[in-house]
Amino acid sequence: MVPDTFGSDGGTPPPGTPTGDDDSNDPRPRSFWWHVSRVVDRFPGLLPFALVPLLTSLSQVENVRRALDPAAGVSVNFEFALPTPFLDLWTFADPPDPPARIDRRAVGGGSSPGGDPFADPTHPTGSAGTTGSGDTELTVETPLQGVGIAIESGGAAGVWIAIALFAYAAIAAIIVAVYVGGLDSRLRGERVALLACVREYALRFFLYTLLLVGAVLLLVPFALLTPAVLLVAIPAAVVLGYLFYAAPFLFVVADASVVEAFRRSYGFAIDGGPYLSFALWHVTVAVVGSLVLSLFVSAGPVGFLFALVLAAPLSLALTAASVSFVRDLVETKTEGCRRPTK
Repeated sequence: MVPDTFGSDGGTPPPGTPTGDDDSNDPRPRSFWWHVSRVVDRFPGLLPFALVPLLTSLSQVENVRRALDPAAGVSVNFEFALPTPFLDLWTFADPPDPPARIDRRAVGGGSSPGGDPFADPTHPTGSAGTTGSGDTELTVETPLQGVGIAIESGGAAGVWIAIALFAYAAIAAIIVAVYVGGLDSRLRGERVALLACVREYALRFFLYTLLLVGAVLLLVPFALLTPAVLLVAIPAAVVLGYLFYAAPFLFVVADASVVEAFRRSYGFAIDGGPYLSFALWHVTVAVVGSLVLSLFVSAGPVGFLFALVLAAPLSLALTAASVSFVRDLVETKTEGCRRPTK
């Protein structure tokens, strides 16, 4: 069993963890696998939080519908997911593409020479992705995995976009504040106070979510002008994801403001060491998990159920391990050695 508190003398080292990493006088944060083992030891007390990734996975109705379609194709994923406050099934697996639908009523129905003989005459070629008024339709992926917001350019759409984004940010902030705050409390053996988590952390998660969504929206005009922007945006997102993955966890474990959390996360990232090692192990587990889960998701209704059952505890374990690691990181950096937590 892993000790209940950092630096306690009892207990034996977790399996697979070098004994040097478990020395109570070692000033370095403990390894990825030590924190995973710590979470596994406390899993019965954390299990109710598995409802969060379970329910959010099921809330993506279109993804669920595609996964349950026995005629859908196969989607194999390798997701390089860095630590984040929220993971669920759709972080690791994309739903398979629906089977191609051929409208044979259009065959011979007056198609022009050289045209698509299977085209639906009611939907002219080239209209995909646009509205009837000629406005461009775009889906913005949000930090809550699997949730996207469809937007349209033009007129009054901007007002509805703003309302949708603020509503989404508020709901996501409450969920993540309770989720991360509750995990931190349970890992320290304390009672989970849901209202206290919302009161203390929701505003910071709200601002954090708006910041991430705002950054995505800033790229939209450039992406519409030239797809080459995405070639730069993808590696930039990876670098920024590494530099600041600890920031949202610092809202809880260090009671840091948004600016302070980003500053401290950047400092941890530049130092590398355990911060880099934890990120690499997290990515490795995510890649392996995504391969397995995507194969299950592509196996029809029964496979989807297996994927759902596996993804919820995997998501919970990785998020809880990240909470545990960032708290350990903060304490070892601020104190210079391990000290017991509450």
